[in-house]
Formats: sequence, C-alpha cells, structure tokens
Amino acid sequence: ITLNTNVGLHNHSDIVAHFRSSSFSVIDALQYKLDGTTSLTRKRGLKLATALSLNNRFVEGNHDSTISLTKKNMEASVSTMAKVQCPVLRVNLQQELSGNTKSKPMISSSIKLKYDFNSAQLQSSAKGNVDHKLTVESFAPYLAIETDTKGSMSGLVLSQKYSGTVSSEVHSYLDTKSMRSSAKLEGASKVNGVWDVEAKESFAGEASEGHFYIVWEHRGKNQLQLRRGFSTNGEQNSKVSLELAPWKASSVIQLHVSQPSSLFKKASLGQLVTLTASLKDQRASWKGEGHIQTTSLSHNLQLSNDPTAIRLDVTSSLEGYMSFLRDILLPVYDRSLWDILKLDVTTSADKKQHLHISSALVYTKSNHGSWFSIPVKETADEFIISGPELKSLLTPSASLGSGSMRLAKKTSMAPFVLSLPSLPQVKFPRVEVSTEYSASEGSTLPFFGVTVPEFQITLSPFTLPKKLPLAGAVLNLNEVAKKIADSDLPSITMSEQSIRVPTLTFWLPAGIFLPS
Repeated sequence: ITLNTNVGLHNHSDIVAHFRSSSFSVIDALQYKLDGTTSLTRKRGLKLATALSLNNRFVEGNHDSTISLTKKNMEASVSTMAKVQCPVLRVNLQQELSGNTKSKPMISSSIKLKYDFNSAQLQSSAKGNVDHKLTVESFAPYLAIETDTKGSMSGLVLSQKYSGTVSSEVHSYLDTKSMRSSAKLEGASKVNGVWDVEAKESFAGEASEGHFYIVWEHRGKNQLQLRRGFSTNGEQNSKVSLELAPWKASSVIQLHVSQPSSLFKKASLGQLVTLTASLKDQRASWKGEGHIQTTSLSHNLQLSNDPTAIRLDVTSSLEGYMSFLRDILLPVYDRSLWDILKLDVTTSADKKQHLHISSALVYTKSNHGSWFSIPVKETADEFIISGPELKSLLTPSASLGSGSMRLAKKTSMAPFVLSLPSLPQVKFPRVEVSTEYSASEGSTLPFFGVTVPEFQITLSPFTLPKKLPLAGAVLNLNEVAKKIADSDLPSITMSEQSIRVPTLTFWLPAGIFLPS
C-alpha cells in the first residue's frame, strides 16, 4: 500500500488551507482519496467556508459548510452527503442545515436516510427510510417551531414478512398573549399471520390570559394470531381534556376498550368521568359499563354541590344468565345452589336475570342560623374594624385606640421599575386597588372584596450585550471580532414587549355563619 499526503497554507488577502490524502493498493478496499479545503475571507465581514470529499469503494461522502458574519447579518449553511455500499448493506444519508438573522431569523434542518440490508445466508432483509424536517422562526414578538418526522421499514426475518411505519408532527407557537402547541404520533407494525398493530396519539394545548386548555386522544387497533389456536383483535379509544379559567375548571376522561378473543367472544369496557367546578357549584360523575360473554355490569355515580344542597346518587346493575348455579353443589344439602334458591319458580335457565341497585343521599343546606360578623364602620374613604386585640395597621390615627384597624377604599400603588444586570427593564404601572364591603348573593354573611384592575407590564427594548463578565474580568466580544475579521459584531435588539394581567378579585369573609 502507498500513502500520499499534501498540506498547503496560503495567506494573501484570504487565508486558504488545502489538505489532500490518497492511497494506492492492489486491494481495492484499501484505496481512498480525501480532499479538504478551508478558506477565511475578511472582506466586508467574516466568511468561513469548508469543503470535504471522500471516495472509497465502500464509502463516499461530501461536506460543505459556510458561515458568514457581517455588521447587520449572520448566515450559516451546512450540507452533508454520505453513501455506504457493502455486499449486504447500502446506506444513503443527506443532511442540510441553514439559518440567518435577517428581518425574520430562521433555522431549518432536514435529514434523509435510506438503507437496504439483504443477507441470503441469514434469510433476512430490511429496507426503509427516515425523513426529518425542523423549522424555527422568530420575529418579535412571536416564536414558531415545526417538526415533521416520517419513517418506514419492511423486510424478512427467516422468510417471515414484516413491515412498520411511524410518523410524527409537532407545531408550537408562542407570542406575548398566548401559547399553542400540538403533536401527532402514528405508528403501525405488522408481521404477516402473527400480529397487526396500529396506534395514533394526538395532543393539543393552549394557554392564554385567563384560559388554559389541553386535550389528549388515543386510538389503537390490534390483531394477534398464535399457532396454538389463540387469536384476539380489539380497539382502544381514550380521550382526556382539561380546561381552566378564572374560578372555573372542567375535566373529562373517556375510555372504551373492546378485546374479543377465541376465549371470550365479547369483552369490552367503557368508562366516563366528568368534573366541573365553579364558585357556586361543583359536579362530578362516573359512568361505566363492562361486558364479558353474556354478563354485563354497569354503574353510575353522580355527586353535586350547590348553594341549596349536596346530593349523591348511585346506581348499579348486573345482567346475565345464572344457569351456572346448577353446577355449584353444596355437600351438606347434596343439592345445587340453583335448587336451594328455587330459581325454577321465578325464572328459567334460558332467561337473563337482572339485578338493579340504586341509592340517593341528599343533604339540604339551611339558610337559617346564627352569624357572627366583625364590627365594621364605614366612612366616605375607609372601613374601620374594631376589636379588642386589633392594632392600627393602615392609616393609623391618634383618635382611635390600639384595638382598631383601617382599610382604605382606594389604595394607589406607585409605579416602579425592576432592573437586573444584563436583562431588560420591567416596568410596572400605577395600579388603583379598590376595597368594598358587602354581603354576597344569597347569604347574610358580609364579605370584603379586594379588586386589582387590569394592568400591563412593559419589557423595555433590549440589545444583547457585547461584553460579558467572565471570572472577574470582562470579555469584549466586539474586540475579538475585530481582531479576527476586522468588523464589528451585528447588534441584535428585541423590541418592546407588553404583558397584560387580567382583573383579579379576592373575597374575604368578615364573619362566621353557623347553620341551625
């Protein structure tokens, strides 16, 4: 084998480096050729370009990359291609990556992979491909991310055919007012004459000012066949959702499974759970049913709470044939359980029997009773709370004793600015907080209500720093760029952002109510 390697470096207006290596041998697998070039251009900024290529009987590859840096923009791109060709394996890989910081900064990436494996000695083969794409976009004030992946495979294992597929999608969007995200995943697997499975998953969520919602769904199918005669096929469906809002919440859980087989011709299960809650009432329910052969069982539970009553309802039912009781013998009586219960009088073996149970429990709330409230005196501008152990906490006055406290009807919170090193300033506006004293609807018990009105928090424009503290020293990135490329780093500035905070009201009881 003969090896030859050459390296060259040129420094004129541009810096260029060359690398070349090759080999010669009577064995073709040991021959290769590798070429590489790297150049650094310092005109109108900084540009670094690299190119590599490899040639061999079994392996081939190319790589190209470019990074460009100017005062106003930065761009980068990478491209890679590789091939593997062996007697039993072939692989083809392509990868691309690009990005820039123009008016709409973006990054995109794609990967493609194909493979083919075939071995006559192992009586096995595999062939498939994978595609993946990623895109990221950012433009004040939003950020978007998307990914897409698909793959498939098929082949033989000991002359047994099989196949499979998988795919996924993810989308995310974020801005100053809301965030949305969704994802889908699908997969399938099949072996001829043995099993066949499919599954689909989906997820979606949204969060915004005063609202939060997520939902998850699953769907699946399966089929299994064993050589000893056992077989089964079924379906599964489920869904879960959750929704939250100020002082409200709701959730739903659904499940349905059906899995008949050679042992049980009918086998299924279904469940449904719901929950809703608010300040005035709360409700929860649980419904379910199940079937095995000719026997079925169902239930229903309802729980509710409102200003008038708390109620619990429970029902359950059982249905099926009871002829199996004839096979249950009691040694003491030497008779079957069917005969002891004298079921021949009320029914017969070819009829279904039903058992139904229901119950209800109700607690009625009383509006009559005794209530003890805190003594409150209202003036034009404030509330005066008197008590033997209270101290004057707000707007103290010499005319009041130590056992009193004052609450202003209107309280003004002065604006202020929160500043942290290397972070944008956060500006809080003036907020007028109001306090009221009143009895809630449908009750004689008084309440204090504290309301914080809607306001906006402002994030000031922010420019990414070019100087960073490092181990007690200061690293000037701009000076580093000047020494390398004789140019300044581009300035990246985030525009002013606003975050809205919704109105919030808190109710505090001003006494105790004891029902009679």
